[in-house]
Amino acid sequence: MKRRVLLLFAALLTVACSKDPQVARTEFLEKGNRFLAQGKSQEAIVEYRNALQQDPRYAEARIKLSQAYEQAGNQQEAFREAVRAADLLPDDVVAQVRAGQFLLLFGQFEDAKTRAEKALFKDPKSTDALIVRANAMAGLKDLGGALKEMESAIALDPKQAASYANLGALQVKRGNPIEAENAFRRAVAADPKSLAAQLALGNYLWTSGRQAEAESVMKQALTLAPDDPLANQALAVFYLSSSRAADAEPHLKRLADKATTPAARLALADFYIQTGRGPEAEKALADAAGQPGGFAPARARVAAMRYAAGKSAEAHQAIDDVLKGEPNNVEALLVKARFLAGDGRLPDAVSTARAATTADPSSVEAQFLVGKLLAQRNEVDAAITAFREVLRLNPSALAAQVEVARLELSRGQRDASLAAAQDARAAGAGDPMVRLVAARALLANGKFDEADAEMKMLVAAAPNAAVVHAQYGTLYLLKRDLAAARRSFARALDLDPLSAEALSGLVAADMRDGKASDAMARIEKRLATSPQDSTAQVLASMINTVQGRHAEAESWLRKAIASDPSKPRPYGMLAESLFHQGKLDQARDEFDGIAARKPGDVTAPTMAAMIVQSQGKAAEAQQRYEKIVANNPRAALASNNLAWMYAEQNQKLDTALNLAQAAKAEDPESASFNDTLGFVYLKMKLGELAVPPLRIAVEKEPENPGFHARLGQAYALTGDKARARQELERALKLKPDFAGADEAKKVLASLGS
Repeated sequence: MKRRVLLLFAALLTVACSKDPQVARTEFLEKGNRFLAQGKSQEAIVEYRNALQQDPRYAEARIKLSQAYEQAGNQQEAFREAVRAADLLPDDVVAQVRAGQFLLLFGQFEDAKTRAEKALFKDPKSTDALIVRANAMAGLKDLGGALKEMESAIALDPKQAASYANLGALQVKRGNPIEAENAFRRAVAADPKSLAAQLALGNYLWTSGRQAEAESVMKQALTLAPDDPLANQALAVFYLSSSRAADAEPHLKRLADKATTPAARLALADFYIQTGRGPEAEKALADAAGQPGGFAPARARVAAMRYAAGKSAEAHQAIDDVLKGEPNNVEALLVKARFLAGDGRLPDAVSTARAATTADPSSVEAQFLVGKLLAQRNEVDAAITAFREVLRLNPSALAAQVEVARLELSRGQRDASLAAAQDARAAGAGDPMVRLVAARALLANGKFDEADAEMKMLVAAAPNAAVVHAQYGTLYLLKRDLAAARRSFARALDLDPLSAEALSGLVAADMRDGKASDAMARIEKRLATSPQDSTAQVLASMINTVQGRHAEAESWLRKAIASDPSKPRPYGMLAESLFHQGKLDQARDEFDGIAARKPGDVTAPTMAAMIVQSQGKAAEAQQRYEKIVANNPRAALASNNLAWMYAEQNQKLDTALNLAQAAKAEDPESASFNDTLGFVYLKMKLGELAVPPLRIAVEKEPENPGFHARLGQAYALTGDKARARQELERALKLKPDFAGADEAKKVLASLGS
């Protein structure tokens, strides 16, 4: 009884001490508001969540929680809470507009338009709602988001900055441009003094390619609020992307003078660095370093300036000091990675750049640098993956689109290269680099007329660019117009006497004309002025190879490697040269060396395995193939050869089948791959399945006796004796003593008369 009384007393005490949920939620909200005002976003988030535990339908707490998440940089959660708040407050104009703004940011244009129309139903004069609806019609992000994307894209490749003046043009095309523009103009008409409305219209005009009108509108916006950060930022980025640095400077200085955070001073310092004004950059960086959060980024820039000035040791020390205090500082990690790459320490540079992506997976600049460094190491697959991640994070990153197109072409993926080039061309049609990569992709796909059209525009846009004339020469070479090709290559050499592409093109033209001595004379002339020109040395090797002088070709390749050990091509050519000379051990060692230098490469280790296999070392070859396939399941040739070895041993036939199917999937038209798949089916006694791939092999290479023999065996398994006899007799007629002839004769004898 006593225990029961105590429990009742405890229960009564609990009830007495608990607060009314309405009172508790208000107290939590007020505590959260105080934290939010102090910039303590995480503490505010905790308090607002506590308020929502008391009452999940407390709309004011959801609005504040959205603001706290936004302050903390968590846009995804800020977006969710803004939409929840708007759902709870269907008649609240501010809540609907805020939800619409987030929906725009996340590309949900139809939903954004619906929210704006809800707000306009309650308040037809709401300028903010009109802006959201106009942006939704245009399919654009808000100006702040657009500027952030543009600055990110420019940071990836400042040389292509002018192309980003067209940012958003694709999004504009998603909707109705005329209706969208009218909506923007209605927003301005509704409130001519609204800075947001003016900037939204200016942004729309800018992204539509109407630069003059955009500048006029943005200047008008600035007269409404001369010190407004967004207005000044918009004009600064507009002028920078239009190559009008002098016009950008006043706006950058105004931002820096008025800002309470270091970002504006850092932007001003970047401007001074890019325009070669070191002392002014140093002063801006000193000012930024003195502000909260400014020390690390300012010191990182100082370190970069020291490195650019040739003070490598001092630069490394400066950036290492930053990283000691902030080991996960993304900007400092990227600066360190660039230093390491500049020092020739590419593996360390990649590792450091990857550390930056781990610290901030959403960093476009970090992902882009990883891609560039991997491309330098010839880890093409991994580089493409990194660049595609850049495009996922920022679809407007034109530099990444160009890199994907270039790398896809380098690994022989012509369709993928063309698709990437066309995406880049759509985003930055006027950019010469985009046109150049598009022309190369079109040439690789045999689309000569389209490539010619691109090249004509390129020549008109950049008449004094050697690379453009060299590319035109390549087009003429492919069209077998040697005279025109020579003219273009000669023009490229006039503009750039060291153009490797032009020299290679002229040598190719000479060789097609059967003028090997003229080609060699060109090489000797180049080497007389540039004795360490590895491109010329490689070309000399190729000329000697064509003439059957393999020892001389080998000598030239060794010179090319000595001149520039970083270029991968001469190593592969040397290994192939040794292989053709019958120097198998040396060739294997060369391919193994290439594999060690290029961890992601498949060709070199596969060639080494094939050499080992040709030397009769089946067990070692099998182990090598197994390792290659384990590291890269798409290594088609290694998969094919391993499948054949398993089938030949009549072992692991299920694994052999998977390998052969994987190889065929990579190249469905390959005669060898189809033959291997058919051979595996034969070993599994599946004649009907063996026939189709073996027929493809025979169609592709009708003079191969082995293919005919295996097709005959497959027909024999299906009971089609007539076709079996026809194929087997054809095999023996082509070559009576081919490998497998005895087996073919046995099967033929078993068919009877």
